[in-house]
Order: sequence, then C-alpha cells, then structure tokens
Amino acid sequence: MRSPLEDGHWHELKEVASTQDLAAQAVREGKGGIFFARDQSVGRGRFGREWISGPGESLTFSMTFGAYADHPRAYLIGMSVAIAAAAVVRCELAWPNDLVAEGKKLGGILTELVKDNQGRTIAIVGVGINLNQQQFPQAIRDRATSLALYGGGAYAPLEIGHQIIDCLATLPEPNTWSDLRPVWELFDSTPGKEYKLPSGETAIAVAIGPEGELMCSVNGETMTVMAAEAIFGG
Repeated sequence: MRSPLEDGHWHELKEVASTQDLAAQAVREGKGGIFFARDQSVGRGRFGREWISGPGESLTFSMTFGAYADHPRAYLIGMSVAIAAAAVVRCELAWPNDLVAEGKKLGGILTELVKDNQGRTIAIVGVGINLNQQQFPQAIRDRATSLALYGGGAYAPLEIGHQIIDCLATLPEPNTWSDLRPVWELFDSTPGKEYKLPSGETAIAVAIGPEGELMCSVNGETMTVMAAEAIFGG
C-alpha cells in the first residue's frame, strides 16, 4: 500500500483541536501528509462522537491519501489503516474500523472524504488509540480499555504512529475487499458484535461480505450494510 508521506511531510504538533480538521484544510489547499498531535482537544470519532483523551494518553494522528484520489471504495483505505494499527498494537478488529481488546474498544479509525483544489475526492484517515489511560469516565468504563490496562507498561505515541505508517507499506493495495480479506481475517472479531444502524435498529454481525459490507441479522432477517454508509453517514 502506498504511503501518506507521498502527499507531504510528517507534521508533529504539540496541541491541536482536531488532526482531522488540519488534514482536511491541507487537502483543500492542495497539500497533505501526516498530522500528529501530542494533545488533541476536540477529537472526534464516527458520527461526530467525542474522543476523550488527555496529553500523552493516546495516539492521535490523521493522514491524507492523495495517491488514491477518487477511489471507488475509499472505505477500504480506512480498513487497511485499521489492519496496520491492529498488527502494531496486537489487538483484534471489528468491522469496519474498531480496534478491540478483550471485548472492549481500544481505539478506532475515522475515514472522511474531502475535495482537493483540483476537485478530486481524497480520503483522510484518522487514528485514535488509547495507550496510557489508567481509568475512563464511568459512562464508558465498561466498554473502553487502553494498552496500559490491557497489556501493562507505558507506550510512546510517536513511536507507535511511525510503526503503523511502516506497516502500511507491507499491506496489499486496497483495490478490492478480496485483496484485504486474508490479512483482515487474522485479526477479525466481527461476528456476534452488536451494531446500531442509521435507522436506529440493532443488528447482530454475521460476517463480512464479498465487497467489504457487513452481513448482519436484524429481527431475524439477514441484511447487508456497506462500510461506506456506516463510515460516511450514508
């Protein structure tokens, strides 16, 4: 897989509101690269959810993928990044972008699409991984974890970020789901997971289908949900 460093440099920042917003602005200006923050004050996850993190507790960075401009299946770029992250921190994956350890969420990947100054659609992929947290707010304590809680020790965000970028180079090109499936399945924990669909219904995951879509059961009926719908809001 091609590197986001083809778009620009690694930008290391002390404190920002959102690395996703910085990356999006860079794309609009015809620039790109990797935007790494030691502290992110207004991070977000899928569907605009708040990403809670203090300085040094999490890995937070965003990258642009101009090499895959106008990709017809841009969600596969984000799923590739999820594979690289899972390989580095040695956790499981749940469709389409969750990093999971012992049934709890360790982190996630956020993929957003932005038009550049040439009118091309560029994927921006954000990575958020809980590293050194020793506790979480009561509201999420039963479903969130960190590498420190999961495996013990202390972790350097910058080092892990570089390892993820290096791992991307070992992955196949994200052209089709069949290209990624053999690697994804090494980490997959999707079957049996509950999902809240855009309709508000609860779905139980069955498997990942031939296009990278979620095959799930809703009130006893089988249906499919495309990763693009889940990531980009449909």
